[in-house]
Amino acid sequence: MGVEIKKVVSRRDLNSFIRLAFDIYRDDPTWAPDLLMDTYDKLNRKKHPFFKHANAEYFLAYKDGKVVGRIAAVDNPNHNSYWKDKVGFWGMFACINDQETANALFDAARDWLKNRGKDTMRGPFSFSTNDELGMLFETDGSHRYPIMPHNPMYYMDLCDKYGMQKAKDLIAFYLDLTKEINPKVLRIANHLKEKAEEKGLTIRHLNRKQLRKDIKTVMNIYHDAWKENWGFVPLTDVEFDSMPETLAMITDDSLVTIVEDKKEPVAMAVAVYDIMEVTFSLRRLDRCPLWYIYIRQVMRLVWRLFIKPKNKFKRGRLLLAGVKPGYRKMGLDAFLYTLPFQAGKILGLTDAELSWELEDNEPIKRAIVKMGGEVYKKFRVWDMKI
Repeated sequence: MGVEIKKVVSRRDLNSFIRLAFDIYRDDPTWAPDLLMDTYDKLNRKKHPFFKHANAEYFLAYKDGKVVGRIAAVDNPNHNSYWKDKVGFWGMFACINDQETANALFDAARDWLKNRGKDTMRGPFSFSTNDELGMLFETDGSHRYPIMPHNPMYYMDLCDKYGMQKAKDLIAFYLDLTKEINPKVLRIANHLKEKAEEKGLTIRHLNRKQLRKDIKTVMNIYHDAWKENWGFVPLTDVEFDSMPETLAMITDDSLVTIVEDKKEPVAMAVAVYDIMEVTFSLRRLDRCPLWYIYIRQVMRLVWRLFIKPKNKFKRGRLLLAGVKPGYRKMGLDAFLYTLPFQAGKILGLTDAELSWELEDNEPIKRAIVKMGGEVYKKFRVWDMKI
């Protein structure tokens, strides 16, 4: 019997779409599921802010009456208007190791995007560069960090045999926080920090009394610093409105650094706790009903964030870092990396990921390696003409 493709049209279909990941990764000891509260929110096309300006269709693949694959096809007009292209996207991909199934899923996404006037499909994107993207193809075997992809290695073959081509590779660095920063690097960073302060720049951390203002500051710097980066798309005001409280919940004030020049924000770095520790610790619930997993995840997250007295998490991720173009030759990036490193050690973090970076961003790669970072994971984004 061949592969049958159906659109997700009901709550039951949506649950099947989500449940499939638990089935695919059941025997993978390094997989950690997303928080179900986030997954349901993200897939909700009526409520999630991304869908105020974009659209998506979700597909399920059936074989012998069983769900064996899934994919999302994504139309993001903001990307097209920003880059003046006709690229559409696919993501949320999960599939058994079967080329026929993968081909049927990719065909469904391709046809949907082509009917919407796209000439290229790119992925995996879930749903933009502000979300999870890329396909893992090189790893040290450790479990995933938040908003970073994880997948079986056979996914690469499924894409390659379908005829996709490499668009861009992304890299992630591992940093052992139990070790000390290279003394030479730390001296340079401290010297550059002093020089910046002598020039009138102020360096501070997140102020929760003005949370929304500070997060807006961070995002404005991000938009200015990343505006020419491959794949970048600015967040809309509606997307931003949902961020401050969520971001503040999964970070500590000391993990957010803001640099200002006479009150004008010019650089920032944001690190967050690894909330995947919560879901990883509950992996053995994978055969339980989704509602039960959902409740257990929320309970464990609340305990970690608001009840556990100290060392709430062991791992962290440097999520964002950026310097506005006019301030890039002052060495600000040096202490934008060292300050979160030092803050993480004080908070009891032992491991950190710095991700993601573009494969061809040599200045940033060199800076991270000098600080002790090691490339330990690589991810691929695929393109295909349609």
